[in-house]
Amino acid sequence: MKPVLTFDKVSMTYYTKANETQALKDLSFDLFKGEFMSVLGPSGCGKTTLLSLASGTLKPTQGQILLDGKQVTKTSTDVGYMLQRDHLFEWRTIYKNVLLGLEIQKKMTDENVKHCERLIEEYGLKEFKNHYPMQLSGGMRQRVALIRTLALKPKVLLLDEPFSALDFQTRLHLCDDVHAIIKKEGITALLVTHDISEAISMSDRIAILSPRPAKLHRMHETNLSHHPTPLQRREDPTFAPQFERLWKEVS
Repeated sequence: MKPVLTFDKVSMTYYTKANETQALKDLSFDLFKGEFMSVLGPSGCGKTTLLSLASGTLKPTQGQILLDGKQVTKTSTDVGYMLQRDHLFEWRTIYKNVLLGLEIQKKMTDENVKHCERLIEEYGLKEFKNHYPMQLSGGMRQRVALIRTLALKPKVLLLDEPFSALDFQTRLHLCDDVHAIIKKEGITALLVTHDISEAISMSDRIAILSPRPAKLHRMHETNLSHHPTPLQRREDPTFAPQFERLWKEVS
């Protein structure tokens, strides 16, 4: 199977007048179509740098990143990016927030608008489409942010700790919601998180990074895809042993 996203011996060094800091070194891995992969590693090892490189907002010092076999040299709508904060515009309705990307990219075609309207209806936002963000809960706002990102039909979705600002109960429910949407839409996803339980429950594979400069320590297979939801995966008897092993590796 041909990968959708490839990191090929990628290194990234930040330079200042006083010194240099190497964040990534010879990092290589493949992400395949429809796969949900998480990235775990010690604090400060370069996980967010990895997402910035994948999105094209940073260029690697060495190596290359490929999207569908073509080198990533700049940002594009082929890569969606979901952040820790929803960044919804408070003065726009939910419907107008979802359409924002299409407006900016000048892609307000009938087909694309209908695609947005289908997402809004199918994923429980229809009755809120004329509401404003301040009228929604934190979990619902993040769902809107996800639908807004998917409106542009990205080939790869990058998630930078999108649940970290939410309380534990809301996080559990939203993990189920987001995972269901991503899988149903056939989206290829790459999640950066500090939460080991979150990574195990949502992912097909987990890339475990070494301390900075980050290399791929190993790739972990969760083998939990027979469970339909992250919450059910947390109840699997292999969940606790996986958590214990991963905790030792990233601590």
